[in-house]
Amino acid sequence: MKLVIVTGLSGAGKTVVLHSLEDLGFFAVDNLPVPLTDGFVKLMDEKGHFDKVAIAIDIRNADFLDHWSEVKETLNKKNHTVEILFLEADNEILLNRFKASRRPHPLGGDTLISTIENEINLLNTLRDDVSTVIDTSDLTVHELRSKIFGIFSNYEKPRLMIKLMSFGFSRGVPMESDILLDVRFLPNPYFVSELREYTGVDHKIQTYLENKDEFREFYSRFEDFLKYLIPLYEKEGKSYLTCSIGCTGGKHRSVYIVEKSALTLRKLGYKITVQHRDIRTY
Repeated sequence: MKLVIVTGLSGAGKTVVLHSLEDLGFFAVDNLPVPLTDGFVKLMDEKGHFDKVAIAIDIRNADFLDHWSEVKETLNKKNHTVEILFLEADNEILLNRFKASRRPHPLGGDTLISTIENEINLLNTLRDDVSTVIDTSDLTVHELRSKIFGIFSNYEKPRLMIKLMSFGFSRGVPMESDILLDVRFLPNPYFVSELREYTGVDHKIQTYLENKDEFREFYSRFEDFLKYLIPLYEKEGKSYLTCSIGCTGGKHRSVYIVEKSALTLRKLGYKITVQHRDIRTY
């Protein structure tokens, strides 16, 4: 079993690293008590289908330092591949991160800076006993994710997961949208009486739209836009993307564009989920 222990200073990015490893297929657990580590790894081993496990352990763990050497020795004896990532950052950077998040330091203490220095002193002995030290002082969240993907480059980097959603502006804009597209400029089948009761998944609506010059021109440009933009999101390290496409009622135009876009992107190898939020609301 490949076992990665993620540890280090509070505020240095352990959660980001744990989530990145999870995206690489690791079974990830946050803040597991150190004395339970051996039993947990044994359970994962017995299950048989967990070959990659990541555990984040930090100073909140009361038995963190007392039990660490014993646990590490036990794991190594069982022929598991153990890699320990230690995250750190400059004091000033950590101070600013805690101020920005408005969260207290897990050690408490009289002042934030003295608490940070206390944690550094407590973890000094552990720092010398790790596989990789990562200084996150100058790294953005996306850069840290990229660094983790680079360290574990032998594992397949996950492709961006894309959700395509159709909706009607008359019922509000989806708040989870990363990309929001208004297609109300396109000819509306709702005003064609014999088409009104159909939806964008029906052949009659699709044929109606495909016969419109402005639709064909629009979709050609939109397809090129998606092919250009999505790799940039992947490069930035984004794991999930929600693209919401809206028309007036969310029944005709937006539905077909989502269906057509899903077909396009699946051919490019992306994992696509489709939701037609308002298709049955009238």
